[in-house]
Amino acid sequence: MSFIGDIIGGYGAAQIGRANQDIFNKQAAINTRNAEIKKRTFEQVTLPQLKKDQARNRSNQFVNLLSSGFDVDRIGETPYLVMLEQSVEDAFSISVESFNSQVSYENELNNSLILQAQGNLKRFEGDVIRNASYAKAAGKAYGNSQSPNGSILTSG
Repeated sequence: MSFIGDIIGGYGAAQIGRANQDIFNKQAAINTRNAEIKKRTFEQVTLPQLKKDQARNRSNQFVNLLSSGFDVDRIGETPYLVMLEQSVEDAFSISVESFNSQVSYENELNNSLILQAQGNLKRFEGDVIRNASYAKAAGKAYGNSQSPNGSILTSG
């Protein structure tokens, strides 16, 4: 009758595999949601604040250049070139921040995919153990049926 224990053990292994998969999938969903929140926060809060700060800095720089009594005849140091250089630095800064945000977003999504794969692996492990237990139970039941008393419940 020990084959019944193998059947129950196999069923339990499958249930554990499904439960583990569910846990990993929920964690993956949380990670994906967090990635979306971080991305939206960057797009709706951080990036507009960065642009606003840069606009304020350009305005202050322009006022400082006007009030400094600048010399327009000096090549390479005109207020226009100074402001142009600052605009290039600002655009580069926005590009770097946007790139970093995108890389962070993609890393979080990749982590979610890894968690889902781990969940699938746990489910597969449970199914393999279940199938092995069922095969073991079938072997025991068949072996019992070949006993002198012919019952699958006892081995004679």
